Formats: sequence, C-alpha cells, structure tokens
Amino acid sequence: MFGLGSYRDLVQPAYYFGLLMMAVSLTLSPFLMSVAQFWMVGIWIIDGAVNKDFKEKWHHFTHNWIALLIVSLYLLHVFGLVYTSDFQYAFKDLRIKLPLLVLPFVLSSMKPLSKRQFDLLLNVYVLSVFVATCFSFTHYVRHDYQDVREISHFISHIRFCLQIVFCIFITGYYLLKRQSKWWERLLEIILIAWFCVQIYIFESLSGYVVFCGSIFVTLLYLIRQLRQGRTLFLGTLLFLLFVTAFCGFKLYCMMKPMMSVEKVDFAALPKKTAQGNLYWHDTTVFIAEDGRYIGLYYCHKEMRETWPLRSQMKFDGKTQNGENLEATLARYLTSKGLTKDAEGVMALDDQDIRNVEQGIPNYINWIHPGVRARISSTLFEYKLYRHNNYANGGSLSQRIEYTRASLYLIKEHPIFGIGTGDAPDLYQQAYDELDSPLDLSYRRRAHNQYLSITVAFGAVGLLLFLAVLLLPYCSNKKYRTYLYTIFLCIILLSMLPEDTIETQAGVTFFAFFEALFLLAHPNNEEFEN
Repeated sequence: MFGLGSYRDLVQPAYYFGLLMMAVSLTLSPFLMSVAQFWMVGIWIIDGAVNKDFKEKWHHFTHNWIALLIVSLYLLHVFGLVYTSDFQYAFKDLRIKLPLLVLPFVLSSMKPLSKRQFDLLLNVYVLSVFVATCFSFTHYVRHDYQDVREISHFISHIRFCLQIVFCIFITGYYLLKRQSKWWERLLEIILIAWFCVQIYIFESLSGYVVFCGSIFVTLLYLIRQLRQGRTLFLGTLLFLLFVTAFCGFKLYCMMKPMMSVEKVDFAALPKKTAQGNLYWHDTTVFIAEDGRYIGLYYCHKEMRETWPLRSQMKFDGKTQNGENLEATLARYLTSKGLTKDAEGVMALDDQDIRNVEQGIPNYINWIHPGVRARISSTLFEYKLYRHNNYANGGSLSQRIEYTRASLYLIKEHPIFGIGTGDAPDLYQQAYDELDSPLDLSYRRRAHNQYLSITVAFGAVGLLLFLAVLLLPYCSNKKYRTYLYTIFLCIILLSMLPEDTIETQAGVTFFAFFEALFLLAHPNNEEFEN
C-alpha cells in the first residue's frame, strides 16, 4: 500500500504530466486541451488534500496580482451576464474561456517549474507542433483539399500559423543559447527552415505579418541587450534598418505590377471575335487582374460553348474550392493575356485547366504561391469591394464590413458594451441598419480582438484587457525575457486581424503561455543568463 509520503512524491510529476499534456494538445487535439485542464485541477485538489494546504494555495493565488489580473478578464465575462439577454450564447462563451480562470489559478498556486522542466516543456511543445505540420504537409502534398487552409485539420489554420511562428523563435532561441553538438544544431536549423516553409505554404497574411513583426522585435531586443557595446549596437541597428528597407522594397516591387493598369484605346477595341461573335467590353467598372482589365475581350457565348471541350466541370457551376467557375476562368485568361473567347479557352494547356478547376484565378499565383499569391488575391478582393460593393468571400473586404458593424455597436454602447451573450443578434441588427452587402452566411463578429472586447464590454472592458496584456510586461523587467517578449508580440499582432481568444484553441494558447511565463517560470535572471 502507498503511504501518504508516496502520494506527495507523485503529485508534482502528475502535475507536470498535465502541463506536458496541455503543450501537446495545443495543436493536436482540442479534446485533450479540456482533458489536460481537468487533469491539472484534479491534481491541484489531490495535492491540497494530501498536504492539507488549501488555505496556503488560496493565499498564493490571492497574493499574486498577475494571476488575479488574468482571472479578472474571465470575471469580466461573468459580469457581462448582468446585462445580456442571450444566456445560451453567453454560457457557451464562458465555457470556451475557462482556461482564463483555470490555468492562472492552478499555475500560480502550484510549485514553479525548474529550469530543466521549463526547457523540456517547450521542447515537447515544439515537437508536437512539428508533428502537426507533418500531418498538414502530407495533405498538402496529396492535394486532397479545396482550400490550402483545410490542411490544418486539428485547429484553425490561423491559430496554427501563430504557433508555428512561435516555434520558429523558440527553436532559434535554444539554438543560440544551448551548447549543443553540431548535429543537434543542424537539426535545429533544419527545423526552423521546415517551420518557415509551413508558414509559406499556408498563405496566411496574418502569419506573414506576425512572422515579420517577431523578427523586428527580435532585432529590437538584441539592440536593447547590446546597448553597452557601441559597435554591436550600431551594427544591429543598421542591420535592422537594412532589413526593413529591403523588405519594403521587395514588397513594392511585388505590388507594383499588380497596381499599375495597362493603357487601352477603348475606341480601337475590336468588336468581334475570330469566329465572328460580338465582344462585350466593360467600360464602366474597371476591375483588373495584374494590370489587365477583366471586362475586355469578353464573349460569354464562346466561353460557354468551348469550356465543355476542355473540362467535365459545369461552366455555370463552382470550382473545387467553391468559387464561381466562369469568373475564375475569366480572371485566369486575363492573367495570361488571353481573350475571353473560344481562342483563349483553347490556348490553355491541361495544367491551366486543372488550375481553373481548383479555383486558382491567376496563373502567376500557381507559379509563385505564398506571399505573392496572398497579396494578389487580397488586392483583387479590395478592388471588387471598392468598385462593386461586393464583400462576400473576401478576407479584407469582409473585415472592413466587420469593422463597420463593430464601430457602429461601440458607438451605441460605448461604456459597458452589449454584454457577454448578445453579440450574434446585435451584429445581425447592425449589418441590417448599415445596409451591409454581406450575405447572411458571411455576417460574423469583429475578427479583431480589441474591437470584440470593446463591443462586448465597452471602454471599461478594453482598458482591463489592455492591462492584462501590457501591465505585467511593463511593471517589472524580470518578466521581459526574450521568449515572453516574442509570445506577447505574436499575441498583440494576431489580435488585430483575428478574434484570438474567442475560440478554444486561441484562448488556451494565450492562457497557457501567459500563465507559464508569468506564474510558473523558473528564476528569470538565471534563465536569461
């Protein structure tokens, strides 16, 4: 039989196992995220019962202002029940955000991790993200998806990209910090390159921005660390300026051909195709694809009659990723400089036809996927929104409408917001009153965490939210470790285009590492040195 001392010896390893379970679950299993939390709560109760120190644990929690600050964000959502009417949605929201309550409470009242435990936990986390990317890359290679975002099977591709970016900098940190063997360093360099390729594959504009922002913050951090060495300081500063200028120049060169439009003598445009059918030339709405007007040299009749000769898919139907096939074909022909008629369709090769069937609207996007393709599609979406007031399906245009609706609700409820549960109904009402072009299926919340908090809890809630994010980092230099700096950068940037903590994966990622770095971290000075 086990004695009381044996149970005490098992508590800390069991608690650490719960942390490892949480680290693994963040990208591999939403179900395991919940299991890990219940596990740690159970261990916390067992530890308190065995050692009879519930009062001491409560004391640790209540005297840790950072833990109280993080938990206050959850209590803010509880307070929002007072003036809400949709309790079904409100309780669902409270259930999703439970990590904001559970993780700070447990981690602040348990024994902090040792440096070795902390390092191992982060390495297991990086390994779990690597395994998740192997699954997604397998689907990418097999091409068994309609949209590249679908290759992230366990959590949303945006949250997945955030964690991949975080792993790049965790690996880079340990690459420079640890004295490893040459083959271990080589593996770490390969792992960083692998993660960078995954970010490129996902074509997530949010991921690109967060990645670049983290590089910028890393260089600033180095400048701060090296300020005592004048030569190193100036060298790092110049390198930072060079990288910024180079990236800006590359972005300009990439966007210039997309923004400039060919000069056309509209009076000299041909009226008929080679087969004698009339062309339709749109001279009212000038939507362009890589500098060429889509509405010129358009013969709907010939495209409809010729397409069945090249493909089994219906001309009036949808592409494999759900886009309008005729519109995709017209854009693709324009990108290749071909006319939208029988000659243009027949000039496409078999790979071009497969691209159109998959929903690729621009042949250059197929040749150069990744950043260029994402910027190209975003610019086209914005042009369509600006000229035709069409926002459905466009990432940027939809977010403009989300922001309009959010600002409208904030104006109506500026101090305390609309409450925890009324967002779905009031957003729909706001879209109607603003006469939004969004279809019902596309009418969603803010897709901006700062706006979402302000809509729900007003200016009071936004101030508390910003305090949770910034006050610990600004209050004491011992919290300004490199890894927490990068994590905070990723969180702050991700909340601009996304509701980061409105999903289970997002809020668990935030709450876990926030509590880990601030409440369970080993001695900060020892760790940084």
